[in-house]
Amino acid sequence: MVLRSKKAQATESLVIARDIEEFDLLIEDMDGEYPEVWSSSDLAGASKAIAALDEDTSESVILAVQREDEDNLDQFVDLIKQAKAADMLALLVLDEVSPAAMHRLIRSGADDFTPYPLPEGVFSETVSKLRERPAQAEATTSSAPRGRGGMILPVYGVAGGVGGTTFATNLAWELAQSPRKVDRKVCILDLDLQYGSVASSLDIARREASSELMLEPQGKDRESFSSAMSNYKQKLDVLTAPPDSMPYDVIAPEDLRALLEIARASYDFVVIDMPKALVSWSTEVLSAAEAYFVIMEIDMRSAQNMLRFLRLLKSEDLPIEKLQYILNRAPGGLDLGAKTRVKRMAESLGIEYNVLLPDGGKTVTSANDQGEPLAEHSGSNALRKEIRKVAKTLTELAEKQRNSGL
Repeated sequence: MVLRSKKAQATESLVIARDIEEFDLLIEDMDGEYPEVWSSSDLAGASKAIAALDEDTSESVILAVQREDEDNLDQFVDLIKQAKAADMLALLVLDEVSPAAMHRLIRSGADDFTPYPLPEGVFSETVSKLRERPAQAEATTSSAPRGRGGMILPVYGVAGGVGGTTFATNLAWELAQSPRKVDRKVCILDLDLQYGSVASSLDIARREASSELMLEPQGKDRESFSSAMSNYKQKLDVLTAPPDSMPYDVIAPEDLRALLEIARASYDFVVIDMPKALVSWSTEVLSAAEAYFVIMEIDMRSAQNMLRFLRLLKSEDLPIEKLQYILNRAPGGLDLGAKTRVKRMAESLGIEYNVLLPDGGKTVTSANDQGEPLAEHSGSNALRKEIRKVAKTLTELAEKQRNSGL
């Protein structure tokens, strides 16, 4: 049933929500963007409401999704597909949904998303960008291969030495261990343009091609992107940090966004080793990510940096719900005092740790020095086993989505 409509004019946009009144800021934005020509529907009448839209005059279907709706994602997926089949824009407004739910909705065909509560001006800017997409680009996209639609998985260490690069490199390698009959492509991008060490961790030479890609990203396609890659043991593609340190602003945010889209289309999993510094394009990576792994240790330095990081994201109204918190060198089962400290630190930061990584010991240093993933150097290492579990969870999620036709 349509809950809200505007006069008798043709509807240009339809908002679908379990309860539209819980999205008061969205209502204000809709009144500003579509004055007098938008309507809304609850979930029960949503499919009929989309079917009733005039394809010649209706522009968009906006789906407002809350965490409480995650048990009903199938219906939202169907509504997105119905909107796209009617040649309309499908925009998501997401209120505290989990990264897995967000990834599934985006993969189902949505054109874009914004977080809720809506930062001032973001909704109008998003709608404007969608309108600017030229018709010929739509035709090109529909006739070209869709690509792999891979997961973008950045890894960010809140302080030096907390194990961010070790986690990123080993996660990428574990993701690349697909069964022989499975066509899975994985890459790792070292975006620490000044001091990136992924190449050292895998004993790969840094290439000038990565410098060229960063200096002149405009007009790059899948072929040129692939040619800038190195390969590790025929399983993992690696974009190394440049041979010489480069300023982080050498690449513009919009250019990095385009490179990430090429990577998403070319690979099933794109692991990104992020620099410690927060730069102009950091938000582009966060926006493109399905899950953003943030690694810390149980020390005051990590806690203070994490607090600063969270404050910054909240002040900029960035999608903090994408963060996956990882505690490296977590205490063992018998260290009750340290476990209490872990709990108190999480409570003080207002977070919950998604992954607790054990201390891998001297083996980790040895593996890094020899340029080998832990799986190749010491497969029974406790840290390797935990990273393998994370990789397994991600591959199972991707497989489930693929089987669902997403």
